[in-house]
Amino acid sequence: MHSELAISAENLTKTFRIFGHPGDRIKQALTLGRMRFHREFTALRDVSFDVKKGETVGIIGRNGSGKSTLLQLICGILKPTAGRVEVNGRVSALLELGAGFNPEFTGRENVYFQGALTGLSRVQMEERFDEIAAFADIGEFIDQPVRTYSSGMFLRLAFAVAVFVEPDILIIDEALAVGDALFQKRCHARIRQMQKSGLTVVLVSHDHELVRNLTSRALLLAQGKALFWGDTREATYQYRKSLFEEEAIRLAQEEATATQPQLSMLNDEESQYGIGGARILGLRILGSDGEPRISFHPREPIILEIEVLVESPLDQLNVSVVIRTLQGLKVYSWGTFNQDIAAWAGRAARDIFWEKSFEPGEAFVTTVSLRGNLGAGTYEVQAVVSRELDRQYGSQQVLHWRDEMGLFRVEMNPREYVFGGVCNLEGEAAFHG
Repeated sequence: MHSELAISAENLTKTFRIFGHPGDRIKQALTLGRMRFHREFTALRDVSFDVKKGETVGIIGRNGSGKSTLLQLICGILKPTAGRVEVNGRVSALLELGAGFNPEFTGRENVYFQGALTGLSRVQMEERFDEIAAFADIGEFIDQPVRTYSSGMFLRLAFAVAVFVEPDILIIDEALAVGDALFQKRCHARIRQMQKSGLTVVLVSHDHELVRNLTSRALLLAQGKALFWGDTREATYQYRKSLFEEEAIRLAQEEATATQPQLSMLNDEESQYGIGGARILGLRILGSDGEPRISFHPREPIILEIEVLVESPLDQLNVSVVIRTLQGLKVYSWGTFNQDIAAWAGRAARDIFWEKSFEPGEAFVTTVSLRGNLGAGTYEVQAVVSRELDRQYGSQQVLHWRDEMGLFRVEMNPREYVFGGVCNLEGEAAFHG
């Protein structure tokens, strides 16, 4: 194993034996394996990847894709059926809630027990105990059996132990989704602090925006196979695309109407996907004078023109944009359907775009005007044309989605106007003596 690698996995495969009845296991043992009373389930098949020391990587995929099995192989909880995995450094794992803790032990006893499992002596754990207890912040419950803990209390203690044993590699499997918002913030801050000190992190989460923000590379799993391993932006795009395709098929089966476009997934050239029926031809980013712009100052209007070509008879359309930071944080989304909902609610007297019908060959331009109250930075524009099957968001068919349609910058002039963050909340300060 190369000295710069923290984790190296090569052709990892894990197959489980599934017995239909508890007694079938005994029957098979009594026949010395000559008769088979089980079926085989391959949870992970031929997966390979390397993680460098100090790198933060994500593992994403639907439930049942093999994420947890892969983590258990990395941690040594399971042995691979085929292939190999090598780990260089002390591993601390925060897997499914409850893993590794004895429910009859107190919180204090479990802290020392977990320390022993990671190779730390009792003296070393005593040196860390006060920090662990302070971070967990569960008060007198530290001396109560953990079976009496709520899921939030359990997470607090488990995370505190995982990070304060000073691991070389930290593995987190969806556990942070259990905690309250304030504790999640503290966890993320602690992870970022440890990242700066050279910690290797493997993060599993269904929240692809969290993965995009925290990781540099990601592994996308589906049905036990690696669909993609590489840049997190591309991995999360492929994940969103696969989720959309599944949803599009479901909605197409439920909503078979005369105006339903044929289900034929667009290719992924230029980071695009959709079921077809309408196509985004282009996007222009303009200033208030109608001229193309790539640079703005806070409060300046930003005008986005989306050109759409209709290819099938359609109605119930929505043309929208999504603004994201380059790290993937969604800053804002707005479209014609948002405006239609406001009109239905009586907030504005406007024509309803959703009620318009279009024929094949029609082309039109939708203009979205934004008040550019954004902080300094570079922003990505995504464009979407969809069908909204109800008069509220919830039943959506994406006809064409395009990432990276355009980029623009916001630059501050500190002599005139400055604030922190990604958006301006128009704050005012007052002093009362």
